[in-house]
Amino acid sequence: MKCTSVLIVEDNFTDALLIKEQLSDNSCQNYDVEVVETLANAIGRLKNDDIDVVLLDLSLPDSSGLDTVRTLVTKYPNLVIIVLTGLQDEQIALQSVRYGAQDFIEKNQISPTLLSRSISYSIERKKASKEKERLLGDLSKMLEQLEALQEMLPICAACRRIRDDEGNWQPLDSFIKKLSPGAAHCICPDCYAQFYPPKNKKDG
Repeated sequence: MKCTSVLIVEDNFTDALLIKEQLSDNSCQNYDVEVVETLANAIGRLKNDDIDVVLLDLSLPDSSGLDTVRTLVTKYPNLVIIVLTGLQDEQIALQSVRYGAQDFIEKNQISPTLLSRSISYSIERKKASKEKERLLGDLSKMLEQLEALQEMLPICAACRRIRDDEGNWQPLDSFIKKLSPGAAHCICPDCYAQFYPPKNKKDG
């Protein structure tokens, strides 16, 4: 079973100890847990790039509120972040997700099952988000290639005529006829038959 590395960013010793105990009580998943008390210490620890999930308190000695989330998301955009809040303020929690956190948990509701579910959900949500970004990147590249291709092949979008090297616009079939015979493989058989219908032997 793969061990999930968890960094708890919490300055309250009692809360941090409780979360560690909740994670250790989970029999379905192994967790390697570390605790730091400040955002600065968290940033320093995350430089090793070996943490899977951060459980982030919003009230730290050196940072508080949404600025804490923004700072970590900006420095480590691929990081899985779950916000821990002692405030029963759903708006702050939702804004944290909008800024890049994957989930939020109220401290007074923490349980082994809830923690495990939130961690698994957040990891999968981050993977899906990264895959979406990759697909959008691929789509953007394809659109750029299409635009480049359209510039290479000056075909009129309205009448479908093509401009030759001399700047003259002519029907596509006329343009193809000027090409060498070896270019015939560039069009499918149906279109080739349309451009070059077989001659009647009696006419020959």
